[in-house]
Amino acid sequence: MKSLNSFLGLGVAFAVTMGSCNNASQENKSTTGDSTKNTASIEQLTNNKEADKQTLFLRFTEETSTDSSMIYTAKSLFDKDTVGLKIEVLKDIKPGLTNDGKVDQKAGFVKGSIKFSSLGGSSDAFVKALGTMFKLPTADKMTEGVILPTVFSSNKTAVDLTKPSTYSFKLFFENGAGEPAEIFGVVDTYRKAFEFSEKDSTFRKQFVAAFEGK
Repeated sequence: MKSLNSFLGLGVAFAVTMGSCNNASQENKSTTGDSTKNTASIEQLTNNKEADKQTLFLRFTEETSTDSSMIYTAKSLFDKDTVGLKIEVLKDIKPGLTNDGKVDQKAGFVKGSIKFSSLGGSSDAFVKALGTMFKLPTADKMTEGVILPTVFSSNKTAVDLTKPSTYSFKLFFENGAGEPAEIFGVVDTYRKAFEFSEKDSTFRKQFVAAFEGK
């Protein structure tokens, strides 16, 4: 793998720009125990299927709190098809940047601090949607295993999932098609959403392969 530090400047800039994307009002919600369901309607996965760099938007439709993490059911639409993922985010992820913007090599990179797993049919539809957008052949099925990317926290403060805020990350997805796929990720507890955003289009094949388990 080439040096992880080479993209950290991009990650910091991305954290600033993502705040203006996909503006939406806060959702009304009803809560029972540790599980929360949002009543807001889901949105399109992408605003432009032909974009050179894709941003993929997934709405949190259900949230479950455990002792160590939040588990989100995240869904959107690709045309009329519902696509989705289960996304588990560890609580209190340590900052990867010091106050003066330097990389914390020890605490910044954590494998599996954000995990992705299948919801079944909607996750298979997510992989199929990636193949359609990226014009790549796929098996149209997401792996049944848990996907554990290496995560760099592009934040100067610890993640607090109990507060409305936006947290930016760089995700490195291991795969059998090539070098790790480098993708920006955002956990937005204000808009109740998760976003993937491409660094560039060169990692598309590897990104799809990671979600297929190849």
